[in-house]
Amino acid sequence: MYQALYRKYRPKVFSDVVGRDAITAVLRGQVKSGRVSHAYLFCGMRGSGKTTCAKILAKAVNCHDPVNGDPCGKCEACRAIDSGLTLDIVEMDAASNNGVGEVRDMIEQLTYTPSELKMRVYIIDEVHMLTAAAFNALLKTLEEPPAHVMFILATTEVHKLPATIVSRCQRYDFDRIPMDDIVRRLRYVADCEKIECDDDALYVMAKLASGALRDALGYLELCAASGRRLDEKTVSSLLGTSSYDTLLGIADAVSSKDVSAAFRLLDDAYGRVNDIAVLWFELVSLFRDLLVFKATGSGAYTDATPSQITKLSAMSGRFNREKLMYTIKTLEDAIYMMQRAPSQKRIIADMSVVRLCDERLDGGAEALASRVAALEDDVALLNSGITPVPVPEKKAPAPEKAPERAPEPAPAPDKVEMRVSRKFADVASKLKAADPSASIWLPSAKAYECADGTYRITLDSAFMADIAEKSRGAIEKAVISVIGGHSPSDIVITAGEDDKKYELIDEVIEALQK
Repeated sequence: MYQALYRKYRPKVFSDVVGRDAITAVLRGQVKSGRVSHAYLFCGMRGSGKTTCAKILAKAVNCHDPVNGDPCGKCEACRAIDSGLTLDIVEMDAASNNGVGEVRDMIEQLTYTPSELKMRVYIIDEVHMLTAAAFNALLKTLEEPPAHVMFILATTEVHKLPATIVSRCQRYDFDRIPMDDIVRRLRYVADCEKIECDDDALYVMAKLASGALRDALGYLELCAASGRRLDEKTVSSLLGTSSYDTLLGIADAVSSKDVSAAFRLLDDAYGRVNDIAVLWFELVSLFRDLLVFKATGSGAYTDATPSQITKLSAMSGRFNREKLMYTIKTLEDAIYMMQRAPSQKRIIADMSVVRLCDERLDGGAEALASRVAALEDDVALLNSGITPVPVPEKKAPAPEKAPERAPEPAPAPDKVEMRVSRKFADVASKLKAADPSASIWLPSAKAYECADGTYRITLDSAFMADIAEKSRGAIEKAVISVIGGHSPSDIVITAGEDDKKYELIDEVIEALQK
């Protein structure tokens, strides 16, 4: 019968556990010295080795001839535990057995001595799922269990456990397994299973697993089923992620402010990923690596593979730190907005790309810092004596025949005075609460109170104005509620280029004061 890779290659001794040297050293020392605790608490993320260490510890305390704290794997007790036929090792899933009744049934059985092993071990997985009554029933037994009983509790959410439970256990925290350790384990399993794969492909799996070895083995098993040699592009395609070259191409387009190239790459990537937000998380990870490389000059603190570090080094030279921090902030803001408005993910993603390629569209502090840094770089370049090559001006073609008489232009209409709305921040706050999708266009919106009685909300493009128009009902209610004195017909939503007949009186007053 076929067995999943994570079960087939589950470590049998402490020395084989990946990335847990400190924890396994303590547990082995306790087994060797015979000073084993009556209750353990293993907490940490999924796939980090909690259940594996619990099973090895249960076997080690019952082994007839332990070897340096590890179970021998040959004695009758070890064979019985490996076969899963012994009744003295009880694995309990607290997610499905979380009531006080199940806990009381377990407590009643504690008085009986083990049938064939030295100790009866209870491994309670996802212990945080127990009810409050179940925890209360377990409390006294956990503090003073019979001499032949051991409890090993495992949880991914230790903060949900009562402090009285945690204080009665020896606690061990299982953090994320380092990526290099996961890659080495994947290589070992791939060689044993005769799976042909490149190191870069294994790094893609390890990075996607985010420190969970079990997840990484699952990805390897999934990709191996394709029957093909596994390289980076194949694995990225099978797992629904973007290739590193695609991500670097997007970064290159952002650095050169080439919106067309960025959209071309994104359009191709959209068809490959399962969720646009996943692509944005990958871009955040890439720009984080670029920022770390820019700050330290080393790839040691990045998640890049050895072959990717060279590409990372070349790309980092095209950005300053301010631009990288602005890019990460913009991408994270887009991810937050995607979570608030899932149906608008594509629009939010496209807007953030346009902002990244032109910081002038964003009035935030990060965008301003990025623009100032770019200007400082240009000034430094000019001071060094290097001048940019001027772009030759294209001469307009001469007209074949001059018109005999040009018509006189019509007189321009009188401009209508308007002032910046001082209460638009209050309008925006009320609008966000009523319609979360307004967060898409509000950063680029400006509001004016006009002399003709209208209240104008101006967006930087017709595209943004169309999006804002969909929220007209919420806008009218917010403006009338905060400012008053306006009817719905007085509220105008427009693009900046449509406001030519309006004159900002604040600017006129400022000019006169000078």
